[in-house]
Amino acid sequence: MSKLTCSIFITYLLLGIYALVIAIQTPFIGILVDTANGQPVIVKSYYTDWAQQQNIEKGDILLTIDGQLAEEKIMEGKSHIFRSAKELSIKKANGVIHSIKIKHTDIPEELFVHIVFPLLYFLLSFGVAIFLWKRPKENQITNLLTLFLLTCSLAYTSIGASSRGDIIGKMVIGYCIVFCLVLFIHFLQHYFYYLHIKWPSFHSKWLYLLPILLTCCYLMEFVDSRFNQITPIVILGLFGILVLYALAILITSYIRTQSVKIRLIAIALIIPFLPFLLLFVVPEILHYPPILPAEFTALFLLFIPFSFIFIQVNERLFDIEYQLSRFRYYCALAFFSALILTLGISIFLVEQLSFTLLTAIVALIFIVNLASFYVKEQLDFKHRKVIFSSNGDYVHNLYAAVNRMGKAKNQQELLARFTYEITEKLGTTAFTIETISQHVPLSRGEINTRNQTTQLLLYDTADEKIVLLISQTLQKEELLWLELLALYVSMFMDSLKLIEDLVLDIQHMKVTNETQLPWLDKLLWNIIEKEKSILAQELHDTILQEQLHLARELDVLAGSSTIQGEKVRAIREQLLNATKDLREYCENLSPPLLDTFGLQIALKKLVQKVNIRANFLLNTQIERVHFQDLSLHLVVYRLVQELLNNAIKHAEATEVSLRLVAIEHGFELHYDDNGIGCDIEDLMKSSASMGINGIRERVRAFNGHISIISKPNEGMHINIKIQEEGEKIND
Repeated sequence: MSKLTCSIFITYLLLGIYALVIAIQTPFIGILVDTANGQPVIVKSYYTDWAQQQNIEKGDILLTIDGQLAEEKIMEGKSHIFRSAKELSIKKANGVIHSIKIKHTDIPEELFVHIVFPLLYFLLSFGVAIFLWKRPKENQITNLLTLFLLTCSLAYTSIGASSRGDIIGKMVIGYCIVFCLVLFIHFLQHYFYYLHIKWPSFHSKWLYLLPILLTCCYLMEFVDSRFNQITPIVILGLFGILVLYALAILITSYIRTQSVKIRLIAIALIIPFLPFLLLFVVPEILHYPPILPAEFTALFLLFIPFSFIFIQVNERLFDIEYQLSRFRYYCALAFFSALILTLGISIFLVEQLSFTLLTAIVALIFIVNLASFYVKEQLDFKHRKVIFSSNGDYVHNLYAAVNRMGKAKNQQELLARFTYEITEKLGTTAFTIETISQHVPLSRGEINTRNQTTQLLLYDTADEKIVLLISQTLQKEELLWLELLALYVSMFMDSLKLIEDLVLDIQHMKVTNETQLPWLDKLLWNIIEKEKSILAQELHDTILQEQLHLARELDVLAGSSTIQGEKVRAIREQLLNATKDLREYCENLSPPLLDTFGLQIALKKLVQKVNIRANFLLNTQIERVHFQDLSLHLVVYRLVQELLNNAIKHAEATEVSLRLVAIEHGFELHYDDNGIGCDIEDLMKSSASMGINGIRERVRAFNGHISIISKPNEGMHINIKIQEEGEKIND
């Protein structure tokens, strides 16, 4: 852990613990008094329910607080609000003196909002920060997000200390409210650069001047007491401006790019601030009573740690998008049902329910309904599979149908399987599949319904068209199922056509040449020999040299008159190391984790091995990549393997960076080191170019693009981009 990281965590712990201790020492009561007549007369209590339970009424005279006269405390504090106390004594209108001892448990709202929730949020945020710090993907983006999380946590944790008038608590919550959004906008700028999206605003470094403005406000409080009312307005105003500024950046950028990641960031990290902004900050700035107290609106900040875990751990955006769409659907249903039920309750209890209680009822019903929808989904899937099966919905039948048709070996068999699916699913034989040569005014997969006849174009070439004709009216759901299935049939036909043409070409060449296709044999032989050459060079430079060294050691030992046990054990240890190296070569030839656990796990294992062997600092950032062509997973693994091997053998670097980025239909691989570098032309002429040439040939074989930039003593920078066949490469 670096000194800066250590100091940040220590500062976070000290300030958070201090704020919690201040909140725990004395309960918060928030009693407003009027001293116009020389005596502190109670006007209002922050917790009305507690005041009623303790028989504290408007007009009662406040005598003592924690054993001191109330008048003295007013003179000392120059305030008409008593924020916290352990013991009170009041004088009723009839002259009776009433003593009250106060505990946190007497005021459950204060206990949970000022102590329990802040404590949980404080610990949870610290745990998430440690988790993010230990992840191997640590970079500036993650560091900024971690700092943003910690400042949000400190702001919420300091609510109790600030409410009690503690100066440190007030300053911590003031700085953190502004500084957390500055950090968030700074993170956005770096994240946009990472996504190769143009930053639409000025550089975020200028926002770090805002805490200086707050410092001036706090200093002015010591000079002029009027700034005690101005500073909170300044803080809340800056908070509102920064939230709206961040939202404007996210919304405009999402409209321009339609990036799912930007939308996810907005939902996960900005929306928790909106209740605090709309229900507390805006009314406070406009000098209206807050719709909800700050303690309750700030509870939405608890969503932020879970959002962090979700964003960092779950890297599969398709799964994220699916979960979000389902969550939006269930939220809409739960919200409207909660609103209707609450309206029904309020009709009968309109005089007994406050606005805060109605809001709590809406929230409770909403959460219960939302949880019920998820529970129902799991129960339906377990006990009523017909809802999810092909018999219950035509669209859900697609997977089974496509799986069956995908086993066809030729076009005739494919059409036969397609005929079977139509007969089984649509329950009709009133259809024909015709091969015609004349023009059809349809595109592939397009359906045209006319005169109770459905026409669908399955396949078309310059010479022939395959058309499906159904003499029956189909329902919308049946048409959707048929259209989607026809698209798969069309793609299968393209693939089968290519395979059939290739087989015919090979058969023709075999018949005409009466030999075993020498061009194919030569190609395969060259590939095999090249791989043998690479393996031979690797074995020669490592294990063979080690074996020769051990042989010389044994010769010396054999000529000795005495057997040295320590020497024999050393040779045995070296033999075991050589065996380990040989095992690693076998794993490199056929990485077992790649087929068993996938590319992501295989690359992580490879990086762990390199970290053990290498004498440089390796920074990696590996995104999940998905390909239709499964061979590309092995290509990615080999490219990463070769780049890291070259770094170990030739780079002489102290820092190496490797970044695998998923792009549409492919990937980009970025390699950078600060090593000795080289002249590219001289490298290609030397024996050290074997690894680089291997990388270039692998990239070229998959129609990819590679750029290599290097100069002596300036390191090496390699960028590789490969997309699956059918996609254009922008060099």
